[in-house]
Parts: sequence; structure tokens; C-alpha cells
Amino acid sequence: MTKSLIVLITLNLLVTCLFAQNVMINENVKEAYSNILSLRFDEAMKRIQAEKIINPTNVFIPYLENYIDFLKVTISEDEYLFDSIERKVSTRINEVKKLNDTSRFKNYFIGNINLQWATANLKFGNYATGAIEINRAYRLLEENNREFPDFIPNSITLGVLHIMIGLVPDSYSWILDLISIKGTVAQGQKELIKAYEVCQNNPDYDFLEDEILFYMGMVNLNLNPDPEFTDYLISKLKDSYGRNLMNTYLAINAMMKNGRNEEALELFATIDKTINYYPFYYLDYLHGECFLRNLKTSMAVKEYHKFLVNFKGQNYIKDSWQKIAWAELLDNDTASYLKNMQQVLNYGKVNIDADKSAEKAAKNGDIPNIELLKCRLLFDGGYYKEAQKILNAIKDDELSLAEKVEKNYRLGRIAHSLNNWKDAKNYYNLTIETGSVIPQYYAANAALKLGNIYEIEHDSTRATYYYNVCLDLDFNEYRNSIRVKAKQGLKRVNDN
Repeated sequence: MTKSLIVLITLNLLVTCLFAQNVMINENVKEAYSNILSLRFDEAMKRIQAEKIINPTNVFIPYLENYIDFLKVTISEDEYLFDSIERKVSTRINEVKKLNDTSRFKNYFIGNINLQWATANLKFGNYATGAIEINRAYRLLEENNREFPDFIPNSITLGVLHIMIGLVPDSYSWILDLISIKGTVAQGQKELIKAYEVCQNNPDYDFLEDEILFYMGMVNLNLNPDPEFTDYLISKLKDSYGRNLMNTYLAINAMMKNGRNEEALELFATIDKTINYYPFYYLDYLHGECFLRNLKTSMAVKEYHKFLVNFKGQNYIKDSWQKIAWAELLDNDTASYLKNMQQVLNYGKVNIDADKSAEKAAKNGDIPNIELLKCRLLFDGGYYKEAQKILNAIKDDELSLAEKVEKNYRLGRIAHSLNNWKDAKNYYNLTIETGSVIPQYYAANAALKLGNIYEIEHDSTRATYYYNVCLDLDFNEYRNSIRVKAKQGLKRVNDN
């Protein structure tokens, strides 16, 4: 062996020892991160493999690999995949722990990995494990924020954590008390906004922009969809549709939450099937929703079946069978409706409100009023005038009590969406008066919507009153989601 080769090997070993573990944000890392958030995992892995060759001690590597596995598990809801991947988490955390304690990334990475697997465990019903992981993440990120207050990625994860804590349902609030962690949605939203503003103007962190925008978008859409924010969100996302499936999903979700069904259908048609995205079968479910909302029943059924055949998880299974049944009913095939409602009882679980509602309807043997069903679907799609025309033609003396309540509720929702707040208030109040004695969600959601209207009008007294009405009502449909929104409304009003 030549002397020069010995010197070269010695120098290489010295460098490896001096920088045993480090964090480097370079082009490979940024591109891999971008590909991960686009659900282009194969391309991300190519970048990660290239980084392993060039900088094998870069601790961003195990973090990025964990991010891919986390997204695979949460998107697929595949329990076998979850079991096979979970074993890798401790190994990756141990790699990160090799970082020097002075590294601002050490607790940030570990905390994020804890939070990711907390989310995965919660999705599979492992609530105790999920709570422990959330507690670990919270402690690590709070400590990291104290030590490195100017490290902006802290604000991203803390923002998500504080929002998650603020959204914990009443039935699980004891867990928060047990582990003594606190946070609110408003606090988390402020942290995300702060992080987004910094990342937009800092090239060191610009690769985090899409991630923050996704979190901001999902919180807004699931708590209190704001048409103005939807416009802003879509304007930010539109340039990435052709290369980023996650951003396309977020835009579709935003359009659907705001009654922009035709735009959502147009965006579905632009998804490039030649790009090697990770399978995202929930999009097939949403595609079915879009078709059902404009009453294209056969196309809706096709998409729901595609979802049911390919998806390995348990959520939205019962709901999909119910929607297939609805499509058959709209086509005047009552026998097929009843047959598919039986499938609601045979498949899926009742972890989410949509599946709970489907299960209840199947057990009760309910057959919806076809005209009211059309109105519900058309309204959800933003076809307000068409829905209103159908409702106005329905005679009250042909309806049961629950159907009369539903008719008034839907007239209120339509008036609200058309910015006719006077009529909306009247119909919502009528819904509360007549619907508080039935178990359906109409009265509770009417009270929630009245709270929203008065909050916008800066009438905190009436807003508080109606949010409390919502929380006081006894109902068993969509209970968790409606009550969470009412509680958040109360917090907003009280904070202002």
C-alpha cells in the first residue's frame, strides 16, 4: 500500500470521526423532501441513496426514510405494513441520538419521529401508545424551543402538536390531564403562520413551505372552511398540480369543502397517471363523492368500488357502501339499495363519524327520502339553486317530522351559502325548535352555523349562546366533529 493511499485513508477516517453524525441540508435533502411531500417516494429514495454515498453520516437520511414510511402507513392504513415498519423506528431514533447535544436538529428530529408514530398509532386505535409518543414529542420540542428559540422548524411541529392537543375530544381529555400537556388550535395556527412567513423568505428553510401550507390548509378546511383562505390556498398550490399529488389532493379537498364540485372534477382529470406516485386510494373515494354530488351515479359507483377493492384500511368503508346504496336508490333500485346497506354491516369499522352514521342507518333500516337525498348531495357539491328548487317543490304534509326538520335545515344551509343570512337565521332557528327532540345532527349543526354567523357579525353574545346550544343538544350523528367545531368557536369568541 502506497504512503499516499495510507495518508488518504487516515484523513478519511479522521473526518469520519470528527463528523461522526451531522445534519446537512443540501440539494439531495431538499429534493428528497420535496419528492416525499409529493408522494413520489421512488424518486425520493434515489436522492436519499445518492446522499448516502456522498454524506453517509448525514442524519437527515434516517429522518427522511422514516417520513416515507410514516406517510405510507397513514395513507394506506395497512396494518401489516405498519407492523413491519414500526420496528425500524427505534433504530432511526438511535441514529439521531448520536448527534451532539448542541445540535438544534437532535430533539427536533426525535420529536418529529415520535409525533409521526403517535399519529400512526392513533390511526390504528393504539391510543395509549399514541398518547405516550405525543407526550415524548411535546417534551422534546418544548425543550428544543427553549434552547433554540430562533430555530423555525420548532414552530412547525409545535404548531401541529398544539392543534392536535386543542382538538382532543372530551372522551380523551383525561389523557391530556394525565400527562400535563397543553395547547390550543389558535396557538398552533399562529405558530404555523409564523413559520410559513419565515420559510418564504429564508432559502435555508424554503423546502418546508409545502409542508406548512398542507397543515394550515387541513386545519382550516376541517374546522371552519373559509372561502377566502380556499382561494389563497388554491393560488399557492396550482403551480404544483402536475408534479405533487399531495398538493393536488389538498386543492381537491378545499374545493369540495367549499361547494366547488365542478372545479374538483376538472382537477381530478388533470392527475398524471404516468407519474409513479405512491397509491393514494382515498382519492378514488373522493372522486366518487364528486360524481355522486352531481348525481352521476354510475360513475360514482365505479370510483367507490375502485376504492373498496384497493384500500387496505378500515375507514370510509361503511360510508362507501352507503354511498353506493344511495346511488342505487337515486336510480330507483330499492332492492340494490337494501343489498348494499347490508354490506355496511358486513365491512369496515366505526372509528369515524361518517362510518358511524352509515352503520346507524343500516341498523335502523332507514330508506332516505329521494328528493331530500338529492338536495343534500347537490348542496354539498355547490349546486345551490338546483337543490333549492327541489326543496321548494316538496310538500310538508308528505314528510315525517325528521324529514321536515331536514328540509328546513337544508333550506338554511342553502340560504347561508348564498349569503342570505336573514333567511338562514330563520331556517336554522326553526330547525333547532323542531329538531332538538330527534337524534339526528340537524339541530346541532344549525346551532353551530348560527354561532358562525354571529361570530362573523362580531355579536359575541349570540355566538356564545348558539355554540353552547350546540354543545347542550343530545344527538348521535357526526357528534365528535360538530362538537369540536363548537368548542373551537367558543374559544375564538372568548379569546377575542
